[in-house]
Amino acid sequence: MIRLAVVDDHPAIVAALEAAIRDRDDIDLVGSATTAAAALELVDRSGPDVVVCDLWLDGEPAGLDVLAALTASERRGVPRVLVLSGFDQPSFLRAAFEGGAAGYLSKSSPVESIVDAILAVAGGETRFPPVTLRALRDAPRRPSAREMGAIRLLARGASNDEIAVGLGISIKTVESHLRRLFGRYGVLSRTELAMLAVREGWLGTDP
Repeated sequence: MIRLAVVDDHPAIVAALEAAIRDRDDIDLVGSATTAAAALELVDRSGPDVVVCDLWLDGEPAGLDVLAALTASERRGVPRVLVLSGFDQPSFLRAAFEGGAAGYLSKSSPVESIVDAILAVAGGETRFPPVTLRALRDAPRRPSAREMGAIRLLARGASNDEIAVGLGISIKTVESHLRRLFGRYGVLSRTELAMLAVREGWLGTDP
């Protein structure tokens, strides 16, 4: 029996999966959660074999934090994590793959395909789209949490002074962040950096 936990703040996703496995004798839904904190508490309490986890929770990519916590090497009884996301940007796929996910599926996938993926990852397989290798090679790496804070403020038109105040750091640190980001992503202006962030879905709202 595969013990399954679902982490998603869209009730329809949980309901669809629950309905799909209701009459099965090989998968048991042990619980669901809508936040990162609740997800970790659920896993500690119920010990699932597989966790289906959305990338975006409450408007933030908190699913990546859940993934990092669940795949930490020092954690006992590590579950297999199947990422389910409405975002198809390669940078998210790369982040999930490098973060230790066992698979990555679009929310537009038929529920039968999601159930098949749950069975596969529970058996030790992986389930990633065919573009995985290209995404790993070509996709830009997601900025750090602090860098994302700077990009969000920059995209709203904040000056370096305003970014420094907003993040509680010095102007020199802001300038250092921006120089590093410009060089890493090959952009020449604040506008190009903001456009890249929008294109990659880093600033997007949860689909």
